[in-house]
Amino acid sequence: MTYITPPTEIAATRRRRLLINGKSGTRKTTSLLTFPRPIAVLSYPGELGWDSLPDGDPNIYKRVWADEVGKHQDAMKVIKAIEDEALALIASGKYRTVALEGLHHFTSLALDFVTDGAYLKGEEFEPRQYGLGYRLVFDHITRLSNTNVPVVAWTCWAESKQERPKRAGEKQEDIPKKVLSALPGQLPHQIMGRFSVTLYQSLKARKDKAGLTMKNERGEPIYDATWQTRQQGDILCAGLKGPKEIVERIPTVIPADYAALEAAWAAAEQAVNSNQGGTK
Repeated sequence: MTYITPPTEIAATRRRRLLINGKSGTRKTTSLLTFPRPIAVLSYPGELGWDSLPDGDPNIYKRVWADEVGKHQDAMKVIKAIEDEALALIASGKYRTVALEGLHHFTSLALDFVTDGAYLKGEEFEPRQYGLGYRLVFDHITRLSNTNVPVVAWTCWAESKQERPKRAGEKQEDIPKKVLSALPGQLPHQIMGRFSVTLYQSLKARKDKAGLTMKNERGEPIYDATWQTRQQGDILCAGLKGPKEIVERIPTVIPADYAALEAAWAAAEQAVNSNQGGTK
């Protein structure tokens, strides 16, 4: 064991390991269809967004947990089955993207294992067991990230969380809230350190040139899915890691489209390289 100077290609690989956070119904699963193909999408047990993916498309391969959701099962056996399936997809060499849907579900399994089933039963357990569960999640992410698949992506629910405990005489609705990954304990903050690209997906009404909301033939507003690339306002579950002069040039909001993200990053790199060339 020793220190190394990481090669440039490691950074390029790390920024293609992404976490997409978003509230339910914000088209996270659909956004996976914009990633490099062929794509393998593996849904964690309990994740139901897979019906947004097309059937019969040779470039989209979806894997869904077959056992009854909610039925008590040995958590470690389920975790092992998940990892065996994911690693088999990676080892096949067939896919340019491997996407894993519903990281919050995997986290629940990890905590259920380290608490001997207490977590999913809603029973009390030692707070220190949170750390053991977090380690299982981090190791899982690392195992799947340190592979030769060009792109590996995870999706996760997002939710509004209280910034602090309730104060004496304070109303619940008056406690400030921020949007974070829908993960337990301190994991929403710690998970940010595991990814170089963390995105927050939401829907925004499409506007015309006059700034008015566009509508379809039924008179309903048209919404587009977008990615927020950095923390702003109430959104804390977004951020980019990379050279400061590059990431600060990437727009805060871009279309929820992998090609748009790559294009924004490439444009930022080109701008930096052009500036450096002009100062020599």
